[in-house]
Parts: sequence; C-alpha cells; structure tokens
Amino acid sequence: SAELMSLGAPALAAGNPPEINYMLHWQGCHLPGGIGHAGIVPKMQGEIGAFLDSNAGRAYLVQVPGAAQSSLDDAELAAGLNWMLPAFDKRGKADFTRYTAEEVARYRETQLTNVSALRRRILSGAAR
Repeated sequence: SAELMSLGAPALAAGNPPEINYMLHWQGCHLPGGIGHAGIVPKMQGEIGAFLDSNAGRAYLVQVPGAAQSSLDDAELAAGLNWMLPAFDKRGKADFTRYTAEEVARYRETQLTNVSALRRRILSGAAR
C-alpha cells in the first residue's frame, strides 16, 4: 500500500528479527553471509568474533558508523550483534557475553574518527 511504502526501510525495520535487520542495514555493504568486499568493506565471516577478545573490540562493533548511526534502537542493535557473532564466526563464540541495550547505548555515545586504523590496532592486539 502507499501508506506502507511511505514509511521507508528504517520504519519497517522496527520489530524485525535480527537477520532481517542485517539484510536492511548491513548486507548492502557486507554482503550476504558477511563476506564483505575485499579491500573496500571488511568481511565479518570468520573474523567478527576476534573483536570480542578485547574491550576496545567489543566497543568497536557498536561504534562503527554502520552500526552506531543506524536507525536501529539500542535493543535492536544489541540483538543484531548478538545474532551476527555466532552466525558469521563459528570459532567458539556462541558462549560470548551478549550485548545489552544499556551497553550499546553507552558505546554509542563515542563516535569513531579513524575507523580503519582503529580496526587494525584492535585486530593486531594493540588496542585492548
């Protein structure tokens, strides 16, 4: 209906399961299955779990612009991350400490400036 079409994708995202929110908010860049675009958009498949090895990495997953600036509320973003981590990285991360809406709200208060450099530091173990 015209009424539904006028709502746009962000309004339609409200109340969706996390895998649908992934499709609406992240799949355009990170592609189905989180495989990314080599040299352009990092892949999540087989790598996203590494960010849980440090507090800085855990915060980073919330603070990257595509997450922090999405139209998802804090609870929806937490649910999305909690779905993506085991869905895209099977390296024993199914028992990770799940994100909460409160934690996401705290991390969203800080905006990242040099996303690529921070990502490299976190994955190299230099940022804890």
